[in-house]
Amino acid sequence: MIAWAAGLSKILEASSLPEPVKALLLQHGIGGRRIGEIYCLLAGGKPMTIDEIVSRTGASRRLVETAVRAAGPHVGDSHEEISFTSESVELYRDFFRCCRSFPEGDHRELAEMESLVEAAPGPLAALDHVPAIPETVLKRAYFMLHTYELRGARILCLGDHDLTSLGIFLAGGEDGLTVDVVDVDERTLEYIDREANRRDFGVQCYFGDLRIGLPSALKGAYDLIFTDPPYTPEGMRLFVSRGLEALRDDRNGRLLVAYGFGEQHPALGLSVQNALAPLHLVYEAVLPGFNRYTAAQAIGSTAAMYVLRPTRRSAAAARRLGDQSSTRVYTHGAQSVESASANLGETATRRVIELADSRDDEIVLVGGGHPSSTRSHSRSLKEFLGAPLPEPLRMHAAIINLYPEHGESLLRVLLAANAPRVVVVCPNDVPEVRDAKGQRALAELVGPKYRVVRMLRSTPTPDSAVVVGDRTVPDELDPSDKVVRHVYERAHGKIGNCWREGLIAFERSRGLELAKGQARERIARYCHRPELLGTVVDRPSPAPSARIGRRHQAISGNRLSFEPKW
Repeated sequence: MIAWAAGLSKILEASSLPEPVKALLLQHGIGGRRIGEIYCLLAGGKPMTIDEIVSRTGASRRLVETAVRAAGPHVGDSHEEISFTSESVELYRDFFRCCRSFPEGDHRELAEMESLVEAAPGPLAALDHVPAIPETVLKRAYFMLHTYELRGARILCLGDHDLTSLGIFLAGGEDGLTVDVVDVDERTLEYIDREANRRDFGVQCYFGDLRIGLPSALKGAYDLIFTDPPYTPEGMRLFVSRGLEALRDDRNGRLLVAYGFGEQHPALGLSVQNALAPLHLVYEAVLPGFNRYTAAQAIGSTAAMYVLRPTRRSAAAARRLGDQSSTRVYTHGAQSVESASANLGETATRRVIELADSRDDEIVLVGGGHPSSTRSHSRSLKEFLGAPLPEPLRMHAAIINLYPEHGESLLRVLLAANAPRVVVVCPNDVPEVRDAKGQRALAELVGPKYRVVRMLRSTPTPDSAVVVGDRTVPDELDPSDKVVRHVYERAHGKIGNCWREGLIAFERSRGLELAKGQARERIARYCHRPELLGTVVDRPSPAPSARIGRRHQAISGNRLSFEPKW
């Protein structure tokens, strides 16, 4: 049984609905809201024919007849006009919440949504951020909650500068509903993570650059995808492809995609639809003017909501096209579709190799942009961030090129690396290197694993920088850092498992024994279980430019506890 069905089945266990009705709901996934509409009509007190129910709900005749049969003894004896028996009406009204209506006008959640939006990190032009107005954020939330059966479901927001994840819970959420966010903007992740924890919302945040790939924990895990991607054909296809990779139910899953173009430029809309055509998607609906924004006047500060449904061919097409997509998907800056290609070049690469202090054949080159003349081993960023290097390559120095497009991943590649020396080339303006404050924050954050020995700006090119790190010596670390190092060295493993084994290993080094259950209990004091299922590579971290305080340490007898840095 898939995780979504397992979540909903727990809710259904407490219900007195007939077993065939429960099975029908599980079969239809998030599309079960249509079944609820059928039953709400039958619970309305007025007998109806099958034809009338089809007309009122938009459901197929076959689905209506199946739903009526599933309700069995709860349906009256009439063979022409159908309604529920008086004894069963409340059962269906309560479970399907038949009296619930779509909110109109002002509502009490709007003031809180406005406060959240006002306090959120500002937009980044390089990521094509254009904030949606608070009313639109709630409108999206209510649309999802009233259109789909989301009890026990999982939603993924691909990018969430608009805070749609928080809006879903402000609008009421659902029993057992979880909403995850993947974003490349650390500031947004930190903000959503903090605000969701304050309000006890079921939101988990993940770092991910969709141009490199979708974090492995998010693949095939969701029932509904929402995204407001860059409005370029390349950006739309990339984000929708990653959304398809994240869906676990290609029969009932849906993608909700915001997209707009100026009324005088229909060719732009056509180019986007052409870019999506190879993904074999059904356009279930295009809702014009659904989304409204504080800027983007070139498109009238508005965008439609596209409701996309996958077909059997969509998943395979997404896997193929997602990794073939251009890394230039935005409309501004070095990552824009119109920016020039920028490789390091032979001279710059030689300068970086000198910093690695290794022979060419003892170096692993990670990322693109390296000259083909080098004789070093090579790996893509996706391979490097997705899994540890093979054992024979782990003693090689690693040169990782994030220039000019992937500077946001600087911290992640340092966490993912296990080389004795790592040299990272990145844009000159990333927060971790552009000022002393950011440099100190980065050095402290990766300190348990790497000692930053050099940080060179305007090297090897005027608009790039180099970070050089050497593996730390374990004996020089304090007890807390030794446990953090244990987790960092296993950066591709689940945090919970690595943290537990790190605590056990630390206690063993002191001649003490700690059972797995005891280690789990200590960890539970600091983290909820969902936070432990990710990896340190994909978990959000404090914004590098922000103050990173010293973690709490308390060592007493055989008890070690601390607040981790991830």
